[in-house]
Amino acid sequence: MVDGVGYLIIDTTELRTLMEPEYNSGNLNSLINDYRHIVVVDIEHTCAIDGSLPPEERETIEIGAVLIDTCSLQIIDEFSCLIRPVIHPKLSKFCTELTGITQSELDVAEPFPKLFANFIDWLPSDAEYIFATWGAYDLVQLNIDCASHGMPAFSPSLNLNLKEAFKVSRNLRKKVGLKKALEISNISYKGNHHRALDDAKNTAKLLPLIFNDKERPGIYEATIKFEINDDSLTMDEIDDSLFDVGFDDAIVSHSGDGRIAIELSREAISFADLVESVVAEVMNVIPSAKVIQASSDRWQTSQERNLNPFKLNNLGNPGVDVSTSRIRSRQKLRSIAEIEGGYIVDMPDTKETLHPARYFEDLFLQKLKAQGLDNKVLSKQLDLSDEQFNDFLKEKISVTVTFSKRLEVLTGMPCDFWLRAQSKFDNSHK
Repeated sequence: MVDGVGYLIIDTTELRTLMEPEYNSGNLNSLINDYRHIVVVDIEHTCAIDGSLPPEERETIEIGAVLIDTCSLQIIDEFSCLIRPVIHPKLSKFCTELTGITQSELDVAEPFPKLFANFIDWLPSDAEYIFATWGAYDLVQLNIDCASHGMPAFSPSLNLNLKEAFKVSRNLRKKVGLKKALEISNISYKGNHHRALDDAKNTAKLLPLIFNDKERPGIYEATIKFEINDDSLTMDEIDDSLFDVGFDDAIVSHSGDGRIAIELSREAISFADLVESVVAEVMNVIPSAKVIQASSDRWQTSQERNLNPFKLNNLGNPGVDVSTSRIRSRQKLRSIAEIEGGYIVDMPDTKETLHPARYFEDLFLQKLKAQGLDNKVLSKQLDLSDEQFNDFLKEKISVTVTFSKRLEVLTGMPCDFWLRAQSKFDNSHK
């Protein structure tokens, strides 16, 4: 017993195999449909280069975690804390140099029991989550700490070893470290390696490669350009035909020489699937239409850019001026909204981009308040605290996938509108 805290020697081999799935591609992909969240966790613990610190006396000194929505594989929340060790309270020089965590930072931190309780409270309350770590040891270390402090063992419903999962999903002969996995995937590491939250965030970048189920939909943005070989059709007739078959969620622009560009954001299985479906719809209503280019600025369900398969088709740039008819298209959308009492809103593609809060405030807030809904009620319906709701209106909170779905329920505006607004705002402020 040290400083009033007892520690136990536990069988870490048994903990390594608790609650793990089968590691094959089919089973990994099926997990996406069975769970609502993935919690990617990384921990840092006390260490010594000379081996003087036995495994059962190591202590967690930092927990970093990110909460992932399984529909989009985007980060929707994060957790981070430093923890004061009590069995061996003084860090080794090696540990400080490895992690960058200083003795003075740990001296003012709380001990494990209180901070681990905070971490448990942060986890999704519905228990519908996959506990995921890069390697098997992080869960082992957490349970070493639980045993040392006389606390019940931590047993998540499913413990996923992402190092093993990455090896299987990428058909590697052996497991690799986190930085090597990112290098193989052509993804850059951002932050400080061996800091828990940074490692967790970078680990999350690999999830789209591990859960590579082609049937899992996401939200994709595309601009598809057509040549209309029919001089009898006016621009208004083309627009009317497209609106009639469901392109009221798109921006339709004209070059003046028979070419049009359709810009839209929709849920699809893949970027290629989105393009194929749009091309089929357009050619069905305008048989003379011929696709000449398709492009995508980014894949909205990933933190990184993805390869655009249509760039491999040697399609030329038709030089469509996407601003030519934007005012007329916007007026048409507003007219439809007024007639049908709906909320069809065009996303302007200008250099002046707005935070989603501005759309919410300008288009919906007064209408909602006229219905008797004050800020407190709206906060509750959006599952936000009063402070968080005010922070959203002040543009201090970003729209996540989960938040966009709540906004859709409250306002009737599709969630992809809110996500696209956030994406354009973020890109304009980089």
